[in-house]
Amino acid sequence: MVLSCAVSLVTLRVQPQNAVEDYKKILRDKGEKLEISEVVPLSVPPSQNCADAVQMAFGMISTGGYKTPNAMQMVAPGKALVAWMQPDVRVYDSSSGKDMTNSWDDFAADVAVQRPAIELLKEVFSRPKLDFALDYKKGAYLMLPQLANFKRSAQVLSAAAICDLHNGDIGAAATNICTLLALVRADHDEPIVISHLVRLAMVAIAESPTWELLQATNVTDVQLALLQKNWEQMEFLGSTEKAYAMERAMVKDDVEKARADGAEFDRMIGGWGGGSSPGGFTWSWPPDLDQLGDSLKYNSGKILWRSSWSYTEERHFLQADQIALETLRAMETNSQFLKSQYDAMQAKLSSLGLTNAGTAFFRALKIPDFGDVFEGGFLAAGISKTIRIEAARRVVVAAIALKRFQLQHGKLPTTLGELAPEFFPFVPIDPYDGQPLRYHPNADGTYLLYSVGANGVDDDGDPSLEKYVTSSSHYWQNDHALDWVWPQPATSEEIKNYYAHPPK
Repeated sequence: MVLSCAVSLVTLRVQPQNAVEDYKKILRDKGEKLEISEVVPLSVPPSQNCADAVQMAFGMISTGGYKTPNAMQMVAPGKALVAWMQPDVRVYDSSSGKDMTNSWDDFAADVAVQRPAIELLKEVFSRPKLDFALDYKKGAYLMLPQLANFKRSAQVLSAAAICDLHNGDIGAAATNICTLLALVRADHDEPIVISHLVRLAMVAIAESPTWELLQATNVTDVQLALLQKNWEQMEFLGSTEKAYAMERAMVKDDVEKARADGAEFDRMIGGWGGGSSPGGFTWSWPPDLDQLGDSLKYNSGKILWRSSWSYTEERHFLQADQIALETLRAMETNSQFLKSQYDAMQAKLSSLGLTNAGTAFFRALKIPDFGDVFEGGFLAAGISKTIRIEAARRVVVAAIALKRFQLQHGKLPTTLGELAPEFFPFVPIDPYDGQPLRYHPNADGTYLLYSVGANGVDDDGDPSLEKYVTSSSHYWQNDHALDWVWPQPATSEEIKNYYAHPPK
């Protein structure tokens, strides 16, 4: 019996504990930074930090009074409606799930309320950094109230740009778009994963007013050059790497706290009756178990996790995060064909596996192993979203350069190669296949510009959805679109048909 207990102790605790400590040593020997204090960003000098102005602007932006028009509204595959040219404003109402019609005068009045906040946000041009003095040691309990305000500010700036375009003020519209992008750049060094994802969402918002501006006939090359420069300055891979390095340090810290303190474990998980942890993990018990059984099983799993399973899960997360970090660093070195590196990373992550001694037996007893708390499934998803936005950035830069060429030469170029080096140093590469973005002019004065999209296959610029996929979304970067085609303006007939038969 003594021998059996000794073997069980080695199997359940000593071996996984030694394994994770050995792996941490390997990482440290490689120069990896595993402590929160090692990856906290440097403080920003007050002369460079516009957090005070941005926070004040956040407080001035109404939470429900502003309305965001349906800019770059896709009405058919590869075709979008130019919002500022329409006789009225269509605004999506989330409560009814339908578009609501508004007059331009009413819309302009709504935007006017936000103008003082918009002026404050422009402080980011003179103080181009943001530092909210976050306490990263709080880990999963770090509050980030500024994130919702960031996204709201992006929507306000986008709405203001559409209003400016309708009024013929191209310069003001371009400035508002550049302000949006400057806010994203200013927050670049804030290394939290959810913050990074919000920044990606803000860049996605900026796509629509940029497309709308490119439909204007009175835009100047100076305005376009400034807009192009702001898009070219956007950087996502380094921001993702910083966020994943901080995530690793925070998860390591959270695991150690929960392992050492049962109350901290309960706080992290959210209580034995089922619930949500501050980190977002949600779980519940099978309905057939009584309350006493729930408590017993929870506490059994808690003891096993803290004494044994947490070591295996911690090592598994560290390994997965290291794979993601090494992939991101390789992408930063060679940012051309990102999909191939992403696919290789996915294969490595899939090969990791996670096996806790006795897990199958205890799961049969319906004792939870809490394996979802730190399983790290978000790592690949975050990088996938980063590649998507990087592809969009490259397409947007190419579209702006095409407009500039057309203004200067009175026609579209025959190939994208004609734009280099006057409008950009080299033709943007499609991150999904490592080849130049596809382009050719059409006889009617429009053009076809596209990325081959997530499937990595060139479908000759076909923006329709894959076979057997049912979706009402014509979004140009739809996951199931054959190619990601930068939209051209919809015809009046296409717009009329869209409103006659709106998607469900």
